[in-house]
Parts: sequence; C-alpha cells; structure tokens
Amino acid sequence: MAKFEEVFEDTQALYTGLILNADLSRGVNIKILANNKLKPIFKVVKANDLVKHMTSEDVIILLNEKMFEQLTPEQKIIVAEESLCAISFDYDTQTLTIKKPDVMTFSGVLKKYTYATYEVLVESIKTLYQVEKDEADNAKATAEKARKEKSKKYA
Repeated sequence: MAKFEEVFEDTQALYTGLILNADLSRGVNIKILANNKLKPIFKVVKANDLVKHMTSEDVIILLNEKMFEQLTPEQKIIVAEESLCAISFDYDTQTLTIKKPDVMTFSGVLKKYTYATYEVLVESIKTLYQVEKDEADNAKATAEKARKEKSKKYA
C-alpha cells in the first residue's frame, strides 16, 4: 500500500469549500493527501522548491483520513479549519508562511480554568514581558543619553 493516497471526494470537497472561504486559493496551491500512518490527524508541509517545480503545489496537507472519516461532520470541519489556520499568505509581498499553533498547553489546565481564563493569563504574561522590555529599553536610552552628555563635557 502506498504511503500517500488521494483523499476521498467528500474530504476534498470539504477542503475545497474551506479553502475558497478562507480566500487561500487566490495565492496558494494546496494539495490534500491521505497518509493513514500519520500519528497526528494532520500535518501541514510547505513544499520545497523541487516539489513545487514538479507539482506546482505550494502546501501539502497530509491527513490521516482513516481517523478523519470516523469523526462527526462538525469535528471534520474543525480539523480541516485547524489545518488551514497554519497557512498564511501575504498578498502584498507574495510570501507564504506556515505557522505553529498559538495555544500550547495541557488539556487539564483548560478543563480546570477554561480557555477564557487561560487566554487572560497568556495576555498578562505577554504584557509583563513587554513592560520589562520597555523598562530595559528606557534604561538603555537613559544611559546612552548620559554617556553622550558626559562625552560632550570632555570634548
């Protein structure tokens, strides 16, 4: 059995509709392939120059379709949308980026405290780091200004 296979028509139709809704088809060629030995349910791969030259595909989404087919219709949409969220295309600069998920935590934490509480925590931590960085930048600027004034006195 081949490692990669074409996905079922209903899976392709689901992805095609979501790709159109996300307006990704305008700048990115996305190929959906099944790999039923894949441990995560999907993997998003940016095509290297050789693959792009040979196939004109920019991104390949590998999908464990054996597991995908066992999901409810709503769960299939969630998985498909999640896999497409990794793809970012800047139409101004014509650059394609594959992003990592922005939420990485343990399910137990989310169950205990809810996602809303976790999101506030993450934003609070970002703010604290930004304040620390701003203070360090201000201290550096103040020190630089003092150094320049001191050098003017001796010049």
